[in-house]
Amino acid sequence: MSEFVPKIAQLQQEAELLRSGELKEVLQAMKELRKPELRSAFGEVDQLLCALVSAIDGLREHAQSIRRSELREQFHAMDRSAQDWVGKVEKDAVESLTGFRADDGVDTMMEVHVVGLSHHSAPVEVREKLAVAQADWNAYAQELVEYGQTANGYLVPELAVLSTCNRFELYFASPEIKKFAAVEAVRAFLSQKSGIPREELEPYLFSHSGEAATQHLFEVSSGLDSLVLGEAQILSQVKACHEHAIQKAEEDTMAGCGGKIVSRMLNAAIRMGKMVRTRTKIGKGSVSVSSAAVELMMSRAMQDLRKPASKLHVCIIGAGKMSRLLLLALFSKYPDIKVSLVNRSVEKAQEVLDDELVRNRGGSNAEVVPLEKMFEVMRQSDVTFTATGSKVPIIQPEDLQDLERNLMLVDISVPLNVAPGCEEVDKVASYSVDDLKKVVQANAEKRQSEVDKARRLITDEVQKFKCWQASQGAVPYLAALQAMAEQIRRAEYAKMEHKLRGLQDKEKEALDKLTRHIVDQLFRPVYYSMKERRLQHPSEESSPKIKTPPKPPQPEDLLKRRRSASRRRAVNASEVCEEERRSPTIAAGSFRPATTLYLGLPFAWRDLQEMAAADEKLLNAPARDDADVPIPEVEPPESSA
Repeated sequence: MSEFVPKIAQLQQEAELLRSGELKEVLQAMKELRKPELRSAFGEVDQLLCALVSAIDGLREHAQSIRRSELREQFHAMDRSAQDWVGKVEKDAVESLTGFRADDGVDTMMEVHVVGLSHHSAPVEVREKLAVAQADWNAYAQELVEYGQTANGYLVPELAVLSTCNRFELYFASPEIKKFAAVEAVRAFLSQKSGIPREELEPYLFSHSGEAATQHLFEVSSGLDSLVLGEAQILSQVKACHEHAIQKAEEDTMAGCGGKIVSRMLNAAIRMGKMVRTRTKIGKGSVSVSSAAVELMMSRAMQDLRKPASKLHVCIIGAGKMSRLLLLALFSKYPDIKVSLVNRSVEKAQEVLDDELVRNRGGSNAEVVPLEKMFEVMRQSDVTFTATGSKVPIIQPEDLQDLERNLMLVDISVPLNVAPGCEEVDKVASYSVDDLKKVVQANAEKRQSEVDKARRLITDEVQKFKCWQASQGAVPYLAALQAMAEQIRRAEYAKMEHKLRGLQDKEKEALDKLTRHIVDQLFRPVYYSMKERRLQHPSEESSPKIKTPPKPPQPEDLLKRRRSASRRRAVNASEVCEEERRSPTIAAGSFRPATTLYLGLPFAWRDLQEMAAADEKLLNAPARDDADVPIPEVEPPESSA
């Protein structure tokens, strides 16, 4: 390749010189001749040379693209080698610190990522090529997990798929040391699966890692990233994503690939979506035309019709998509409201009423009316919605003369179905799409004012999840250290076993439990502190507070603590002595411990009179701000294991 490209460039240069040099004089002479035959020959030769130059130029560009592909492969190979080297260095560091290899169960901290595209970045033609049916989410995730398998393990061990009409996103976790390789594998898989070349797909994809990925998911579940701000459908879709991620394998279903980290993040996102909609008004108010039409009817019913909205008779003209959305919004508010659906095709109108979503929300008092009876039904109705595809108005002012009752006309069609001048007819209140847009805009502005409040809630929850995630990264190392401490305990116990020959089996078992409890108690505060830190509110962690310095301990408090500890030590020592006196196997002169081990701390047997004298001296001592903090009290040893 390195020899081929210069030769192509040289060939192109020679062709250019040939055209501009030697042939230039010939062509000029041919131009001076006024014979049509020579002129046509001149044109053919010039076109031939231009085609030759273009072909050589295209060949060179093709060769350069091949060369770029080779360079890209070389770059990826170098990147993989660097990642393997860093991974080996990390494993060696873990082994030197803990004595355990990463293959024994100690792995690096897991990092979360998201790769995908949405209505913000990609047109529908691209989104539909990546879309996955909900029933195939787990199969798609399993295929991607296997695609990222390497000799050193899985690049993407945890994965969840979220595919809707407006977005396609993959939420996954990977070992922190493999995060770049994991993101690269996911992007390559998307290109391969969709059939779109990487160069064409890359501009549409977005990716976030770590805290940004969690932030994005929480904003998605809260409706902040939706096409309609605050819409609630995305929350149910995130719930479905979580259910698929944690699904167990059954006969007819495949298990989900969401591990501990991804499942916890999706669960936190569901709670986040509920919290935002509960503590803010981001989901309040209609922001679609159909919902705004129903909201307008509800707000103007008493003023224009002198009736409550639930008692109205509604007439809907048209059986298209807008009419279906109108029925959904109407039945969501009033399931038993009386509705007459007017359409030219009665069968199509009946299909709309029989739609599963519409039927689940209401429609018990709904009927289908043919178009011939439209004006008759309108005169019997209180509200008439028009939603047809007619390009000319179907309702004229003369059609509304001599009404017996008040009538509200709500036109949600473009072009308008209600002719101008209808609002001037007696007993008629007419509203158009422009009036609905005002309602939508006002509600959208109200929702937008709640975005800042929602983002503050999201920021707090992101910090909580980040804290929990960090604690999970430390758990394997703590477990390895605890296992190493247990090995040391057993080894030291085995070394001292020859000195414990005089003890009974019960006493040896008690000593073994005691040393094991010492190891457990050393690590238990660490686990508890991690748990308390996770439960602590992030704002309390990050915002410093001025606290009043603690009051120095007074001699009376120290005296009480010392006497309490003295009594416990005396009781413990007396129990040990009593057990030794009852034991027939401990002969005189045999090994007897000089101290009593009490949760890993050696306490010598002291005279109670000396202790009392020390307490009296402490009581008479003056209080000081820099008084020594006494040794913390310890609980008595457990009676059982």
